[in-house]
Amino acid sequence: MEELIATHAIEQAFVHYFDRIDANDPEGAVEVMVEDVEFEIMIGKRKQGRDRFARSVGRVLDQYERTSHHLTNVKVRLEGDGADVLAYVYAYHRMRNTGEPWHLWARMHDQFRRVEDRWMITEHILLGLDAQPNRPDIPRSWYPGHPGRLDRTPL
Repeated sequence: MEELIATHAIEQAFVHYFDRIDANDPEGAVEVMVEDVEFEIMIGKRKQGRDRFARSVGRVLDQYERTSHHLTNVKVRLEGDGADVLAYVYAYHRMRNTGEPWHLWARMHDQFRRVEDRWMITEHILLGLDAQPNRPDIPRSWYPGHPGRLDRTPL
């Protein structure tokens, strides 16, 4: 029963996160992260800090007139007061500068820790799987695809 409760709490942390992302509220989104969260968002550079994350994601979100993020396939592996979590995201974006849609499919690999009575993100890694249409400002190398894919070919 404890595992079900923890898994639900972790999923609800993601629900809160994406609700705030879609509201263009980066400060609200980071409420589910620890102060010294480590993160990597598709660019291959690891950064640290909740405030830094909020500023970074805020600049990204300002490119979009609206977004809609959809979380699927959440896999939680509990380890005491910690959890290793894999999840997939489909994200719809309406580009502010052109009004055109941009679709992103991504995979998250996050680490959580129980802090008092809440599950908080300690590490957030977002890897692109694919996007449509391709954007010239985002290198194809930022979409490594599913790790371990048996028929993997370079993009």
